[in-house]
Amino acid sequence: MTAMTHAELKDNLAFLSALQMLKRLVERAMMTEAEAESVQRELRKRLRPTV
Repeated sequence: MTAMTHAELKDNLAFLSALQMLKRLVERAMMTEAEAESVQRELRKRLRPTV
């Protein structure tokens, strides 16, 4: 197993943070599940998470 690069680590942390934020927005009814799923797909494209 190879170590993560700094960029991969940064992307993974940003992705996980964004997922937590999306979850909170849905829980507080500030965003629908469908909107959150759409944002999550876009995040996966932009941040290239390896987790």
